[in-house]
Amino acid sequence: MGHSTRRPALVPIRLWCKPVGVTTSAAAAAPDPRQLLAENRRLVRQVRATQRATWFPLLVLAAVTFAAVPVYRFGHYELTCRNQPGGGRACLVWNTTSLVYWPIALVLAYVVIAAFYLHRARTRGVGTRVYPYAAVGIVLAVVTGGAAAWLATHPPVGTFALFGLHLGPGPAGWVFPLVSPAFAVGLGLVALAVVERSWALALLAVGYLAFAVVPGQDLGWVLRYPSPWAQVPRLVIGGGVLLVAGLLFAVAQRPRRQAPA
Repeated sequence: MGHSTRRPALVPIRLWCKPVGVTTSAAAAAPDPRQLLAENRRLVRQVRATQRATWFPLLVLAAVTFAAVPVYRFGHYELTCRNQPGGGRACLVWNTTSLVYWPIALVLAYVVIAAFYLHRARTRGVGTRVYPYAAVGIVLAVVTGGAAAWLATHPPVGTFALFGLHLGPGPAGWVFPLVSPAFAVGLGLVALAVVERSWALALLAVGYLAFAVVPGQDLGWVLRYPSPWAQVPRLVIGGGVLLVAGLLFAVAQRPRRQAPA
């Protein structure tokens, strides 16, 4: 009797795999570019707002300006005279104490401002380009201080040339405001406006520069030389403008509380 061998039948087994956590939504795969752009702009505005601390330099410069009041009132005055080409003498009364005070006070002010911005950058993690502003302010303080000292000891007489312009005794009076401390402060504010990209500060800087070049006697109620009080009204006005502007910027740039989610 023969034996037959039967192979077992193969049973096919089907495995059903269900994908988990996979979505084919086109919106989820590709975010809206407009939303990304809007979010990026919001973050840029937030970073710039965090960087700005315009109020602090304004308050420091206001304090330096007010501190100059006793310097002009109780400082030492000297008289410098030079002979005119056509006869006579040109004399100038100048405050020797103020020529020493302003360069030192402005340099220290910019050092304090730079230190404040650096400390703020460490605590908040967002820095500001304070070095260019501080460097420009220090250079302006030294240059204008040296030019003012030279003009005080060498009062312009006759007709002389300045950058190609021939100035007589009358127009020469416009040279002194260009080397004044107020003009140096105004130029420093222009540099700060560029660093912080602030149009409001730029307008303030332009207005302060215009105030710096206005002769003192044009203010009407300013005392005439050689009174020791002659510069006090200009200092009070300039310091008051910086003080008020600093307080307004402090209110506008105060950190806002986020609403709870």
